[in-house]
Amino acid sequence: MWPLLLLLPLLCAAPPAPAGDPRPSLAGSGLLTLPETATLAPGRFTLGVALDNRDRDPLGLDFFDYSVTWSAGLAARMETYGRWVLSRVASLPEPPALPPPPLDLIVSSGPPPSRPYYALYPAAPYVNKRGSARLTAFVPGDVVLGLKLRLREARGPRPALALGAEVKVPLTRKLADLQSGSGTGAVDLTARLTAQWRRGRNDLLASAAYTRIGRPPLGDRLIVIGGAGEARVSDQPLDLPDRLDLGLAVRRGLGPRVAAVLESTAARDVGPRSATVDAATPIDVVAGLQARFGAARLGFGLRYHGHALPSGQRRRAPVAGLVDLSRVGEADLLDWLRQAGAGAAIPQLRPGTQRLLAGLPVGTALPDGARVVPADYAVRSEHQLGFVVVWAWAF
Repeated sequence: MWPLLLLLPLLCAAPPAPAGDPRPSLAGSGLLTLPETATLAPGRFTLGVALDNRDRDPLGLDFFDYSVTWSAGLAARMETYGRWVLSRVASLPEPPALPPPPLDLIVSSGPPPSRPYYALYPAAPYVNKRGSARLTAFVPGDVVLGLKLRLREARGPRPALALGAEVKVPLTRKLADLQSGSGTGAVDLTARLTAQWRRGRNDLLASAAYTRIGRPPLGDRLIVIGGAGEARVSDQPLDLPDRLDLGLAVRRGLGPRVAAVLESTAARDVGPRSATVDAATPIDVVAGLQARFGAARLGFGLRYHGHALPSGQRRRAPVAGLVDLSRVGEADLLDWLRQAGAGAAIPQLRPGTQRLLAGLPVGTALPDGARVVPADYAVRSEHQLGFVVVWAWAF
């Protein structure tokens, strides 16, 4: 909570803001998670903090973002905004049954297996329960910088329209942070169109956004041991799908300072991508309140993660029978690979990666920490309730 404590002197000294100023959200002036068409007046700005807790499949992920948010009116009908994720926690109920990327796949004998090897959540493809899941660790997330232009005002049945653009920049590309769930390690670009209808105390909002996902820094590596004992290496990039975000929301004023908000959003993967298993389309419903107290702005909502995968369902493992060496100590692993006749792969192994071996010699004992991937695994989908809190001050 230290960034909030640093902001308190500024918040207490801030002049009161006009009551008609737009309310802050996770994406500039808006509802709770969705932007609206309204923009801050030129010279006005907001500064605040946000807590965003959401659940995602596959792997039963539970995310918790602690962010600093801001927005500023640049000119008539134009606003810039941003979000700096100081700390991102990504917890899993258990280690993934199928080792996620970046994967070093050693083939000692037989044909090389092909993708899919694993399940992943595209926004955090490397998370694997080997990193940190503590808020106090302050694993950095990313910075979002956005610009919104109001194209027209609402008139009769015609909605107000706003066009937005965002760039998301990772704050880290360290493998340990990526394995903790910090993000993709790549730059993403988003274009958004928002329509808003106003009827008395009611606002109806529709939003559509397309995000071009950048290529993450680490892919998989296939290491094939040849008959002469040499190792042939081929790197397989990790291609993530682009994303189409759709949102519908309604806001009803309950008084001059309080409004009720209901949002429904869906994020669908689109375009080519590396083959994975257990892909899921998250559908969220958020219900909450927005309130004004002088210059203070508060938004709070409960989030339900719908369209969850069937938790506990058994599914066939695409890498069944392979040996998972990811949790074997480095010295023990090198000694064991030499004994198993796969020593040629040692110079090609990358630090901190997941490791699988195909073609285990008959009668070879496994080292401590190794396991044979079973024929099937259980889908994990847990804790479908989350929340979002945005607290800001208008200047």
